[in-house]
Amino acid sequence: METATKQVVREITWPEKTFIIRRTTMPFDKLSDFFKESYGAIYGALAGKGIHPAEMPCAFYYSINEIKKETELAAAVPVKADTPEIPGFEKVTFPPSKLITTTHIGSYENMGMSYAAMERYMAESKLHKGLMIEEYFSDPEIEKDASKWKTNIYFMVQ
Repeated sequence: METATKQVVREITWPEKTFIIRRTTMPFDKLSDFFKESYGAIYGALAGKGIHPAEMPCAFYYSINEIKKETELAAAVPVKADTPEIPGFEKVTFPPSKLITTTHIGSYENMGMSYAAMERYMAESKLHKGLMIEEYFSDPEIEKDASKWKTNIYFMVQ
């Protein structure tokens, strides 16, 4: 489905996926520091055990509290299912899941239209949102031009 903002939203099925995560509740204004430190720690721990990520890093958003300006979230790195537990982190596996998705190009601060397109699609399709996931294809520490950042946004739906 294509929305009025030209944001394409589609339904997909994810296969089973396993992640090494660091989960917490964090104020919105501390997210950048949390992700920078957490991804560094996760990738460092994986490298120390000779484990290579299976795909691009993600963020899971379990809940968002606009009043308190905080979110329960996790920095997540996909790994193979047989990856051992890593001390200091959680290992989570999601079964095959139905999701809706769109791709956002640009700054993280400008993701509102992409999220709005996802919310419209859910309402029109009478779906119920579960976990929100962002999959990052750009590293802001390397690519300084935010107009080139690519992020896939997913909502687990029922």
